[in-house]
Amino acid sequence: MIEVNDPSPRLPERFFRFATVGGAFAAAYALISAILVGPIGLPAYATSVVLYALCIPAAYFTQMRVTFGMRRTRAAGFPIYAATQLACLAMVTALTTRFVTGSLWIDALIFFGSAGAAAILSYVISSRFAFRPAG
Repeated sequence: MIEVNDPSPRLPERFFRFATVGGAFAAAYALISAILVGPIGLPAYATSVVLYALCIPAAYFTQMRVTFGMRRTRAAGFPIYAATQLACLAMVTALTTRFVTGSLWIDALIFFGSAGAAAILSYVISSRFAFRPAG
């Protein structure tokens, strides 16, 4: 059971929370995107951009409460989090499009490796800068 009000969980537990929240948002993003683009027929690029933009604030507030057990952060918290998410998305996109080979196992390693690196980078920046207590 995740205790939201625990202000200082141990590093492995906090990273697990961070990855769980991020993974849940990634899965929801993928599923909703597939539904909106597939059966509903919305344009893929616009749908992807709009949905991703909507996920960032929702993920921020969920991370703040569930991962970091906070009710609020300092004013710069959200802009730092949003910029980090966009930078990580750019990093993963650049790596996966540049190094994709067409081989299932090699590409899976590239995708998992870049996503894992982005998650770790996002966690480090978020925990040190975005989710610092207000004041």
